[in-house]
Amino acid sequence: MEKFFVTSVSAENPVLSFTLVELSEPQNAELLLRTYAPMIGTEDMRVAAAFFCSWYAGVCGAMHSMLAAADRRAAALRMTNMSVQLSRMDGMPLFSFRIYEGWSETIPAENSTAEPAENAQAALSIFYRDEVSPIIAALSQASQTPAALLWKQIYTSLYGYMEDEAMESVDEEIQSAVRERFRRWAWDMEPEIFGLRRNPFRMMPKFMEHPTAPGQIMFVKATCCLAYRLEAFRGYCCNCPITQR
Repeated sequence: MEKFFVTSVSAENPVLSFTLVELSEPQNAELLLRTYAPMIGTEDMRVAAAFFCSWYAGVCGAMHSMLAAADRRAAALRMTNMSVQLSRMDGMPLFSFRIYEGWSETIPAENSTAEPAENAQAALSIFYRDEVSPIIAALSQASQTPAALLWKQIYTSLYGYMEDEAMESVDEEIQSAVRERFRRWAWDMEPEIFGLRRNPFRMMPKFMEHPTAPGQIMFVKATCCLAYRLEAFRGYCCNCPITQR
């Protein structure tokens, strides 16, 4: 689960650490963003919130992956069982999400290729409602960013995780099944789960020609990540939706 930034290990010399329950409180979300923002060269809390969500999406990606594999460790991904750790590596900020119990001790289902459990959709909905939505609400309040935009940052990262999983197989039927599962799980959640009037994951992916690989296409981000607001970045991502209008 390294690619999802999920770990059972405590970070060495963390700059900041909160339980996820604490992070769901706006004052703590604000402290995290105010600490993180200058580390990426900005004072804009909206940029910090957008960037943080791309990290936090790893926890969501881990849940999708484990439900798909019928991995019983999915039950460990709870706010009451996790903390966020902000540290530095080679001078760069790094987030990780530590699980306290039920991670290394619990083994996956015996059949790692098993079909997702029948209640996987329900489990995913409960996860987003009870574990993720309170944190997004706190980040939204702390950064004065519409919650829907933060959810779309999550979606963009989730789509990337899904495509990585699909491309692990050379079988086109398996690739299609992975993509359809992601679409179904995303679309079938009710708006109330996100605390919104509309499901921010219920969207048709858009694609563009790859700028450096002729004949290939690439996913257009669900929303702008605000990287253009960073002085060091100087411009938009090549797959930013703003440039595709």
